[in-house]
Amino acid sequence: MAIDLVTRAQWGAREPRGSYGRLTSTRGVKVHYTGGRVDPETLTDHSRCVAAVRGIQRGHMDGNGWIDIGYSLVVCSHRKVFVGRGPGHLPAANGAGLNSGHYAVLGLVGTSGVVMPPDTMLHGIRDAIEYLRAEGDVGTEIRGHRDGYSTDCPGDALYAWVQAGAPRPSTTVPPAVPPTEEEEVPEIVSLGLTAEATVKPNINHSPWWTEEYRDTAGWHPAGGQSIAPDADVWADLVAFIALRGLTPGEKVEVGFTRHLADGSLVDVAWPNGQLMAVHADVDGRMEANIGGHFKLSATNRGRVTIRHTSAGTVTMETTSAFKAILHRYV
Repeated sequence: MAIDLVTRAQWGAREPRGSYGRLTSTRGVKVHYTGGRVDPETLTDHSRCVAAVRGIQRGHMDGNGWIDIGYSLVVCSHRKVFVGRGPGHLPAANGAGLNSGHYAVLGLVGTSGVVMPPDTMLHGIRDAIEYLRAEGDVGTEIRGHRDGYSTDCPGDALYAWVQAGAPRPSTTVPPAVPPTEEEEVPEIVSLGLTAEATVKPNINHSPWWTEEYRDTAGWHPAGGQSIAPDADVWADLVAFIALRGLTPGEKVEVGFTRHLADGSLVDVAWPNGQLMAVHADVDGRMEANIGGHFKLSATNRGRVTIRHTSAGTVTMETTSAFKAILHRYV
């Protein structure tokens, strides 16, 4: 099988302080996240991924007192698989008494910064699992760290993917008809908000965006609140959002949703049919990366929905472009 493996020497791993326990067979693999902030620069700069893996090893060895990094393999957003303890060796990340049952594979996402695993990372986790199956007696189970251990790991987004069977993201190109010159499909770049905008709290979990704007071409203009096509399209969507003024530890839900023209909810499009839960840090800040690929039509709109319940003033500190690359489908 093809796998883009990063050896311990290549990522500059420290030597372990002792011998690993042997692992001759397992029921399968458990998927993990970091449980902390992952630098968004790791999405574009692979050297930041290498630095992050070194930092994890440092934390496990110097902070936890472990002999080495606790994971069997680590996967970054560039579909590269870092060798941690590797196949045949007992991991340390699954929890006391649980390490002999499953290998431990970490996806380089966390509770802030990078929280949404891109498709390349999901492919990489599947690559890692298949590599472990090829190199050892690994069972068919794919579980989350929280299965059998009291933790939020691997986070809601990764865990929903695991519960869905950890499928490889689809590489199928949706059927399309080439647009004519008169109906060229534009690239929309608009989050609909600017920094320092106030993010209103939710009442009874209703989406806080209540207005719709449309330009004469039927596409959403920059500065509006949703994408409202007049044709059937596939939409590839990415957004980065940072809020401040939240209550420390408060849960915020964020994701892409589809709505009818009157604003009523059709469904939650991403991630995996549910909003992603992100918790504010000790300073009352929250960061989230979200992305997805789904259908929009002339009868519904695509929208970013944010839900929070903080009584104070919550401010949109930072936003990236809300990028919707739209392709007509038949």
